[in-house]
Amino acid sequence: MLKRILGDLAKVEGVNAAAIVGRDGFIIEHVANIQVDMDALGAMASTSVGTSEAMGIELGKGNFEQVLVELEKGPIMLSVVSQNEILAIVAEHGANIGRIRYEVKKNKDRIAAAL
Repeated sequence: MLKRILGDLAKVEGVNAAAIVGRDGFIIEHVANIQVDMDALGAMASTSVGTSEAMGIELGKGNFEQVLVELEKGPIMLSVVSQNEILAIVAEHGANIGRIRYEVKKNKDRIAAAL
């Protein structure tokens, strides 16, 4: 079920990979249309979310929900899907960020239920 949901996300135009990462940085499941170092993605996603959460707490901005890293060759989006898991989306340059955000929000509960 989880792999199918990630596969659906990876079919969104411009999405190269979708992965569920544990808070410990280990990949739980993934689907990729390109070669991606999933171990590196998992470790960096966990660290990025941890840093963003700490920033939210330190600055009194509340709980972490999502971070978008815009890079020269495409964005990476990280979203909390449950207490212990993070959804990482790797997209290509020019991908429709609004559409990806919509699909992530739409599938968040399905992912949490499948975990």
